[in-house]
Amino acid sequence: MNDRTWDDNREAINQLWPTHEWSQEEAKLVREDLSPLDQPMLYDAIRNAKRKHDTPFVHLKWLLDEYRELARLKKHALKSTKTKEEKLGLSINDETDESRRKELVAWIDLCRPQDFDEVERKSLDYLPQMHSLSCHKVLMYARSRLLGQDARFGRVNDSGDVEPIPLFKKDNR
Repeated sequence: MNDRTWDDNREAINQLWPTHEWSQEEAKLVREDLSPLDQPMLYDAIRNAKRKHDTPFVHLKWLLDEYRELARLKKHALKSTKTKEEKLGLSINDETDESRRKELVAWIDLCRPQDFDEVERKSLDYLPQMHSLSCHKVLMYARSRLLGQDARFGRVNDSGDVEPIPLFKKDNR
């Protein structure tokens, strides 16, 4: 799955939105904006866009937004986690935590959606060697990359609707 090319992804777009036709200028813009990107990640972003926008047409913005979200989650998963206080008396080595995060993110980049359960199991098995926040960030990236699911944390209000609780700022760049 790691050997995807721009031509493979262009074909995926055409198959997921078979009735959509790009004008000549639109096709040029799509090619210029999408062909230089990480193609395996772009493929997952294309699939996530289809999951969220099941319409007969596609917008370049949808594809770029999904790609940026996956890239943001990957960057966030790789970012060092500093614990503020010792809660359980665990002694977690920061280098080991970083090594495990990098290992898991690299593995996620090679996985397919059906591998999510194994990714989750392995990530949770690393918890004694990783900070819990690091594991959480890695799993959020895996859930978005492999399953196209956004994390939804919230509380139920009086009317029965779920009000989101933001855990991470979207503007971390």
